[in-house]
Amino acid sequence: MKISVIIPTYNRASLLSRAVWSVPKDVLAEIIIIDDGSTDNTKEVVATLQKEDSRIISVPLPQNNGVNYARNCGVEKATGEWVQLLDSDDEYVPGGFDVVSSALERMSGDIDIVGFMTLREVDGIMEPRGFRVGESWRTYEPSYEEVLFKEHIRGDIHYCIRRSIFAQGYKFAEYINGFETAFFAKLSKDGKRFIYINDVVDMRHSDAGAHLSVEPYKRWPRQFVRAYREFVMEHRVAFSQRPSRLRDFYMRIGKGMLRSCNPLGIWWLLKASLP
Repeated sequence: MKISVIIPTYNRASLLSRAVWSVPKDVLAEIIIIDDGSTDNTKEVVATLQKEDSRIISVPLPQNNGVNYARNCGVEKATGEWVQLLDSDDEYVPGGFDVVSSALERMSGDIDIVGFMTLREVDGIMEPRGFRVGESWRTYEPSYEEVLFKEHIRGDIHYCIRRSIFAQGYKFAEYINGFETAFFAKLSKDGKRFIYINDVVDMRHSDAGAHLSVEPYKRWPRQFVRAYREFVMEHRVAFSQRPSRLRDFYMRIGKGMLRSCNPLGIWWLLKASLP
């Protein structure tokens, strides 16, 4: 089974090799690097990597368009049965890619998205993130909503997506620089089936000198206001059962509007304060 690993990158030449070499050389995979208009020596780094690994496909973009645009460009080039997203400043843990491959091999045809645990670097220490809460979760399959609303879980998920999903017209929202949660919200709303496996497969580092989106909520508040509103609408039923989480998103919408000098943000903040 062939897997496509999509790595968007922007001005991370010094970190890119770490991500690429974390994909074992003896596995059936293609590594698609999308250079999102970098101004450093990313082009030269990618050329060197290609000489050392024939699985690498280079997709240089003429200008910076944002991480979701880059991801969509990578998906267009993908030929694997499954697509994995790996940020260029992150890496698979030793044996992590093999865990993913073995799990995907076992998936039945009705499974569309598979999630795994991650490690996140916090103050120089790698902390487990994802849905591990005690050993009892080894045999427990959390629902999409449990993961979405972080009920008894924490942090990030490493997602693998069946490529046929994208052939159905699904794309990452290019109007926003990040917040891929909105993409998975649409899949869930349309009845796509998620499953989560309680194993760590990658590490999320914090040593990037230049991120694809640095503090994106602060830099692009209008984008996130739109995304949060759509996100809430797509999960109306789930949010109706979790009023505290709904108020949290109202707060984010209100603050985002005020950051973009929209006085309607005050109305959303008042709405967030209501019981």
